[in-house]
Amino acid sequence: MLSGLRPEPASWWRESIATWLALWGVPQLEQHLTISVSTRLRTSLARCFLGPSEIRIASFLVAAPEPLVREVLCHEAAHAAAVALHGRWIRPHGVEWRGLMSVAGFAPRARLPEGSLALPVRASRSRVLWEHRCPVCQASRLAGRPVRQWRCAACCEVGLPGRLLIQRATRTTGSAG
Repeated sequence: MLSGLRPEPASWWRESIATWLALWGVPQLEQHLTISVSTRLRTSLARCFLGPSEIRIASFLVAAPEPLVREVLCHEAAHAAAVALHGRWIRPHGVEWRGLMSVAGFAPRARLPEGSLALPVRASRSRVLWEHRCPVCQASRLAGRPVRQWRCAACCEVGLPGRLLIQRATRTTGSAG
C-alpha cells in the first residue's frame, strides 16, 4: 500500500520492493508493508518502522535520480525483511541486513558517501550539544543532552569526585544519509 505518492513512482516502487522481497524469500511481507512520503524527514532519506511495517521516504527524495531512490527503497525494505527472517533483536545494519543488500545487488552501506547527494532541499541545521568537561584534567565529552551521572574516570581512579562541568556547545550537523 502506498500513500502520499503520485501514481508514476508508486508502480515501480511497488514492483521493485516485490522483486527484492521475493528474492529474499519473504514475498508475503509485501501485503503488510506500507510506503509513504513524509515531509517531516529532514536529515534522513527514509526510515523503516517495524511496528506498523511502514517505510517512510523523505519528500525531497521523490525528485532524486531513480538509482538513488531504488537503493534507498532496497535499504529500508532490507530492514523489514531482515527482521522478518531473523527476528527483532538483530543489529540494524548487521550481517543479516548486509547479506540482503548484497543479494539485491547494492553495496551494504548505512550512509551515502559525503557529497553524493546534490539535493538543495537538505540544508544543514544547527543542533545544541552539551560539553561535559573535567575541571581537574580538562578531559571532555559531548552529548545531545546533559548527563549529570557521568564522572571523569581518570580522576575517580585517584580518589577525586570526578564531577564534570556541563555547558552548552553548538555544532552544525550536516545531512548524513
